[in-house]
Amino acid sequence: MKLKQTLFLLLTFLMFSHFSYSQERETTELKTGWKFSKGHNELAYQKIFDDSDWQNVNIPHDWAIEGPFIISGDGNTGKLPWKGEGWYRKKINIPDNYNGKRLYLLFDGIMAFPNIYINGQLAGLWDYGYNSFYLDITDFVNFNDENILAVHVDTRKHDSRWYPGAGIYRKIQMIAVNAIHVDIWGTYITTPILKPHYADVRVATTINNYSQTNSEIKVKHIILTADKNKVVEKEITGRIAANMNKIFETTITIPNPRRWDLENPHLYILETKIYRDNELLDTYNSTFGIRDIRFTANNGFYLNDKRVQLKGVNLHHDHGPLGAAFNERAMERQLQIMKSMGCNAIRTSHNTAAPELLDLCDKMGLLVFNEVFDKYDAKADIVDSTD
Repeated sequence: MKLKQTLFLLLTFLMFSHFSYSQERETTELKTGWKFSKGHNELAYQKIFDDSDWQNVNIPHDWAIEGPFIISGDGNTGKLPWKGEGWYRKKINIPDNYNGKRLYLLFDGIMAFPNIYINGQLAGLWDYGYNSFYLDITDFVNFNDENILAVHVDTRKHDSRWYPGAGIYRKIQMIAVNAIHVDIWGTYITTPILKPHYADVRVATTINNYSQTNSEIKVKHIILTADKNKVVEKEITGRIAANMNKIFETTITIPNPRRWDLENPHLYILETKIYRDNELLDTYNSTFGIRDIRFTANNGFYLNDKRVQLKGVNLHHDHGPLGAAFNERAMERQLQIMKSMGCNAIRTSHNTAAPELLDLCDKMGLLVFNEVFDKYDAKADIVDSTD
């Protein structure tokens, strides 16, 4: 009898686990199982291709940091062999329950000019080696067969005044969502009104509807403290047309807000849930802080009405002898050392940083000047053929 009860409970748990799993978005980091080969190859994009003798690598990966040094090379870029082209290939596992969902690949950074192939088809391409980008790969994958992701990287047109690294040097994530979902980077949060006893939080959420029917949906926003205590929640409803997207906007008032500052960098969590007919379709989390900043001609920078003397550094994206492959702990250690020296501000010289850097600065109480380009030329991957 006990055995039957145990089996029943186990079966019930698995059923509910599967139900929950099918409702929520799932994000998988594509870290292991990669094959890499440096150099030109005209056939490596194909699905059927023998890469068995290629190098096994994990992502993030910087092909140039291992050398060898180029004696006559440019000292500004470390005399390392970052100029060239290379290929990455990986078998990607698409679970059966992903059939009917939208699939995205989110790339935090590839140096440089990547072409992305799924099963031998060009799914998309990108220019700027430092900026994140994403692709909708739903129409390229086979849900009942093996899938091959191939990435061609070419740094020969990239120009640099420092060591840029080479290859897929930041993480790649595969994101599976239902047909109706929050878009990639889909929440835009501002705090237009900040008073001593309340703050208005303005939220604009982009919702995609890839279903074939118009839908009435409910968007529920829940604001939590960093330790997951609920502060306030608000619901809005609206209609979204089939195969369209729509921005849902609302204002949420937080009573007695805790401000983000250098000594106490308090962050809130915005949990966004999407429902249709009371069925949960998607959950998307964002973090944000509440603070007031301004510059004055006579006294400089103010944070929450207190003057702050900026003591900052220009921080490049690499990790010294570890290369450009992003390592969160290495970056955290750099920031900890700089804070111990009295640093309170970071300038991302001179390009878009890894997303984790901004998250670390938010958590650790560091101000950021978030640069995007060095120069608007080949250093920003702007070349003669750029559209």
